[in-house]
Amino acid sequence: MAPGLLIVAVSATGGAVYVIAVSKIAPHPVAQSIVTALVCFTFVGTGVAAIRLRPYARFGLLLAAVGFASLISVLHEANGPFLYTLGVIGSNVVFAVLVHALLAFPSGHLRSRTARALVIAAYADMLVLQSAAVLFDPLTRYHSAHPRNLVLVTSHSGLATALEEVEAAIAAVIAVAVVVVLTRRVRAATAAARRQLVPVLYCGETALLLFSVGLVLTPLSSGAGLVGFSLGVIAALALPGAFIVTLVQGRLSRAAVGELLLELREPGPAADLEDALRRALGDPSLRLGRLTATGDYIDCEGTPLGSPRPGDVQVAMPILHQGEPVGTLLHDRSLRLRRESLDAVTAAAGFALANERALHAAALMEKRHRALIDAIPDVMMRVARDGTYLDVRSEDLSQLLQAPEEMIGRNIRDVLPPQLAADVVGWIDRTLAEGGVRAFEYEIEIRGEHRWKESRMMRSGPDEAVTIVRDVTEQRRAEKGQRRLAAEQAALRRVATLVAGNAHPEQVFQSVTEEVCRLLGLRTAVLARFDSATTATIVGKYGGLPPRYELGYVAELVPGATLEVLRTSAPVRVDYTTLSGKTLEELLELGYRGEVGVPITVAGATWGALVVVLQEDESIPPATEHRLHAFAELVGLAVASADARNELAASRGRIVEASDTERRRLERNLHDGAQQRLVALSVGLRLVQSRLHKAPGEAKDLLDRLAEELAATISELREIAQGIHPAVLTERGLEAALDVLAARTPLAVELDVDVPRRLPEPIETAAYYTVSEAVSNIVKHAAATSAVVRVVSADATLVVEVADDGVGGADAGRGSGLRGLRDRIEALGGELAVESSPERGTVVSADLPVHSRHLEVVER
Repeated sequence: MAPGLLIVAVSATGGAVYVIAVSKIAPHPVAQSIVTALVCFTFVGTGVAAIRLRPYARFGLLLAAVGFASLISVLHEANGPFLYTLGVIGSNVVFAVLVHALLAFPSGHLRSRTARALVIAAYADMLVLQSAAVLFDPLTRYHSAHPRNLVLVTSHSGLATALEEVEAAIAAVIAVAVVVVLTRRVRAATAAARRQLVPVLYCGETALLLFSVGLVLTPLSSGAGLVGFSLGVIAALALPGAFIVTLVQGRLSRAAVGELLLELREPGPAADLEDALRRALGDPSLRLGRLTATGDYIDCEGTPLGSPRPGDVQVAMPILHQGEPVGTLLHDRSLRLRRESLDAVTAAAGFALANERALHAAALMEKRHRALIDAIPDVMMRVARDGTYLDVRSEDLSQLLQAPEEMIGRNIRDVLPPQLAADVVGWIDRTLAEGGVRAFEYEIEIRGEHRWKESRMMRSGPDEAVTIVRDVTEQRRAEKGQRRLAAEQAALRRVATLVAGNAHPEQVFQSVTEEVCRLLGLRTAVLARFDSATTATIVGKYGGLPPRYELGYVAELVPGATLEVLRTSAPVRVDYTTLSGKTLEELLELGYRGEVGVPITVAGATWGALVVVLQEDESIPPATEHRLHAFAELVGLAVASADARNELAASRGRIVEASDTERRRLERNLHDGAQQRLVALSVGLRLVQSRLHKAPGEAKDLLDRLAEELAATISELREIAQGIHPAVLTERGLEAALDVLAARTPLAVELDVDVPRRLPEPIETAAYYTVSEAVSNIVKHAAATSAVVRVVSADATLVVEVADDGVGGADAGRGSGLRGLRDRIEALGGELAVESSPERGTVVSADLPVHSRHLEVVER
């Protein structure tokens, strides 16, 4: 394409020069010919150069189009009417093509709606309005001897001038708008992109403004218009010049690459390489990423380097060395227009990063060798290929199986355990065959103590190797302890999750026995619940105990860990060989040799035992009891939680039962007492009504009897209401209500009430019913002659105590009244206690907490 464009440009320029040379109306033929050829060849030549550079190919076509469009105005000097008219119509098209080229720089694409709208407006203005003006323009103001206007419809100079002025005004607005758009693009561009945009765009903006000035002046004065166009042409020539300068800058950056290579000869800090790349490419935002062993990229500070997203200002380019990735380059998107420089800089960066890697590997090797040197004071041995000790050195003889002088000359197979000796000979063969440093660990028993050793072996001759041995026993023990602790915490978390989730106790029991065995590496464990002093029920089992020891099996307590836990409530260890019994003999025959048990405590009492049963080949360390105790606590918590849930359900049932019983009692009392009396009163009133006129005296007597019956009915209803909730308790308080209760009790009741202020209604009601229920039980069951009631408010607690001198033997768990009373008190956060010994009377006591917030409510 490029050679064809040059041929067309030469031909077209030759034709234009010919038109000027033979023109009868050209004012300055020589100057016009030179300027015409200069403009066309400059734009077309620059465009051909840009076409050969892939990023600028489309922009190069637009530059060539500007050069060809500039030739159209030459037809304005033609002698023939056709070419002349065509030249007048298209003389301003070069303005629109220049607008198109500037807005499309550097890619050649119009990437915004605003740019496309401005280009369309420019072409429409230069072609449509210009053509409309020529239809009415006789063209006499340019030259009196010009050829005829072939498209003249009618001669109307005023209309033609007005259309040309509108065309010029629109062109000026378009020029200003283009300047604004390009200026904003330059300001929004990055530093690297601005270096390429500024020369071309600013030269183009200047040419546009001068062209628009020429367009504005042409309708007014042909001379002024010619000056404006001439200045626009001169400014336009700077546009391809600026573009050439941009290309030359890209070429000159190769020199910067050479300087970069010289600068990278000596290794330096990571940040220096990045700064050198920034200077070479002129991109201050450039970032260099180094490839790590995990496949990620990090910057010079070691921070992870993310990949740019589509549409970001920066793009990523891989850095390769010998075809392998070693890093990445995040650079300004505009640098892709300088591909050759970018490739050269990337290649230089690849060499630098590869050099860094080599230096880092050498540093690691040096560090490894230094670590070997630091390890020499432990144990150093030189051994032959066949395993013969050639030299043995050690500052601590306790680290050796034998003295150094006894080992030298002997073979490894005669000193080390057989399997370890075979392994060491194999390591010697691999070290001599492959070279380098080989590291391995092994376990060995030295003077009765189990030790961990770390050996590093390297070749020291054709048939010998040197090995440096370090003792890492403490490190491995610490690591083992950490792993053990982590496993224990994980097991406890699993059990605690079950407990927190209100799992069924049987599920917790089974989980605990399984977790304990897995954690300790044992095969058998049981969890027993004590039923009495002589029996226990198996509620959890793991392992291979005899078949009868299934879940739910009730076993008699025989000498062993379970019985000792019940007796002492403390952890115990038992050796079967020191005990006797049929059951123990059976376990000994099955291969079991002892037990370790810990108590399970619920509410301060020993509820059961968690027992680990040991086989002949099993052993556990001294701290096992402490580890088992943590699981036992979780079992106790699960049992307590289940008991609390059961007690809550039972108390709810008792509350419902008490409510139903009380409702039936009230119904029975009302039906048998007050209701019958009211029916009798109704019948009596009807009888009085029938005798009121016949026997007034008899009616009067009957009314008197009915009035007495009504009073008795009212009294009975009041007594029933008092049983539901005494009115005096609400109106006058606890002390007055107890006075009334004592007065109505058919035995001597001594009151000792010290309550200085009114208490919250729930507290007063609970205290009243505590006394009422206790006194009622005394009257019904105690066969007592007197009772003492003591109510004292002290230290935010109300203490209620009722004692009698009766026969005793009361059971708080059997009577529904005391059970309901316990539920009421515990619902308020209090406690109820009953002490009743035979022939020594009964004491019922309740402690009710009185919170400050309750008192504040009462005072308000």
